[in-house]
Amino acid sequence: MGGKGSRGLHVINPRVEYLRQAHLYVLNNNNKVLPYILCHKGLVKESNPKMSKNGVLKEHNKTFLDWFKDTIFADDNASKTLRKLANGPKRNVTTWQGYDINKYSFYTKSQDEKSTMQNSGVTLRAESQHFASVHDDNPHVASIPHFGFMGEIWELNYVKFTVCVSKCKWVDSNTGVQTDDVGFMLVDLKKIAYQNDPFIMAEQAKQVFYVQDPSDETWSVVQHGKTIGVNVEDDDSYIDTYVSPLST
Repeated sequence: MGGKGSRGLHVINPRVEYLRQAHLYVLNNNNKVLPYILCHKGLVKESNPKMSKNGVLKEHNKTFLDWFKDTIFADDNASKTLRKLANGPKRNVTTWQGYDINKYSFYTKSQDEKSTMQNSGVTLRAESQHFASVHDDNPHVASIPHFGFMGEIWELNYVKFTVCVSKCKWVDSNTGVQTDDVGFMLVDLKKIAYQNDPFIMAEQAKQVFYVQDPSDETWSVVQHGKTIGVNVEDDDSYIDTYVSPLST
């Protein structure tokens, strides 16, 4: 789903580890790359037969980018798209303070602080694997909503195409999210987690805004964001959204 920047264009040179994080997330959410992901995980498991699923996943995330690049460039039949993806994005990244996508007008949190409107709240429903410990070999898979703010909006340049990702700050879904007695979703915006998994595809984002709970200022009530040209009451895009894992 296409989007466009609306304000605050800048070009940055982010830290390499953040750029690799964003690139890995793009690959994990591309159907053309999925067979290679499954193959690489299989190879990691085969090379480490005693390694737990959690360990395999960590080793996969650590080594997949280089393996994928070597594999694609050794294949004369690989498509141009796969070659561009394997080569990774350019070092310079275009960022935006405002971005229109999914019929929402998003701002970053820093842009929100300059505005009278709140446009940085974001949610997505992610199916994630949860490990009880590093030795856990039977992860629990759950689909749960995540809530947070857009910290930065990046356009990654793969030469022939660009991919927009959002670097977000997420509320801890275990301790910072609850449902009250009448069914309202509440979040504690001070309980931030998942710092190692900040990125999502911008096209996955749904907008929310937060209203402080008058009965307990620790908590904020989650409300729908305002879509462009769509009545909030008629927009069910916030419900039952599935995306690739936010945190694995």
